[in-house]
Amino acid sequence: MLHFFENRVWFYIHVLSLDICLGVLGSGALAVSVTGAHMKTAWWLLLPLSVWVIYTLDHLLDGRKVGANSVNPRHKFHYDHFRILSILCGIAGVLCLVLAFLLLREIVLLGGVILSALAFLHLGLARWGRVRFGKEFSVALIYTLGVWFGPLLIVGFRSWIVPVLLLLFFLGTILNLIMNSLMEADLDAKEGQVYLLGALSPKLAKEWVLRLSLLGFLVAIVLAAGMRKLAPGGSAASALVVALLCAVPGWILRYADNFQDSSKYRILGEGVFILGLIPWLLNQ
Repeated sequence: MLHFFENRVWFYIHVLSLDICLGVLGSGALAVSVTGAHMKTAWWLLLPLSVWVIYTLDHLLDGRKVGANSVNPRHKFHYDHFRILSILCGIAGVLCLVLAFLLLREIVLLGGVILSALAFLHLGLARWGRVRFGKEFSVALIYTLGVWFGPLLIVGFRSWIVPVLLLLFFLGTILNLIMNSLMEADLDAKEGQVYLLGALSPKLAKEWVLRLSLLGFLVAIVLAAGMRKLAPGGSAASALVVALLCAVPGWILRYADNFQDSSKYRILGEGVFILGLIPWLLNQ
């Protein structure tokens, strides 16, 4: 049964970026728990829908660029089903705009417009291919701002713990993306994709991920343990989730040999973001 899930069900969840959509819901729930904001239903709908549009558009462009001989299953799938996925992506994009204009507060709408501009700038630079800045950092920045921008604009920083957990979340997101790049380095190299900064070797990148993963984990654990004294009213459960966000990428790379020729590292890497729903559910 597990073999069937990993090879069939997970395949479609992964290539269609549905795992990313579930993860961004968990990330949004985590941001809400940390900030104490109350978001409208439209925000919860726009989070996964807008992320799906951006990721699908990126894969469609990559698939068209690489062609039918792509060795990356996501790019190959989007190339093979380019027309139907393009139509669905266009419909979803229009729906995002309609929901944003009709339902979101103006200040959050403005933030959405800014983030959309950043996302399309990222896609444009990625297609250009001459910018040697790692995609992991730009994607992590857009992802983090997209998740936290709305809640922060509504309630602001109610405590010093909020920006600290925000930075740790950003760190965990970067580490997760770099981990994925390292695990898929051979696939990216075969397709001529720009790797990280172009000046950072895989060995050095792995060493830094291990160090920062441990550091982020320890800081978040200390915050969770001392939350009542350090930041009364803060969410210890949220800090524990952030600790796992930082720890999982390093743990996967530390035992990378156990994940060769397997999608389990992707399931763990994306699944940890879904855990953000736990502190949110505890607060309901």
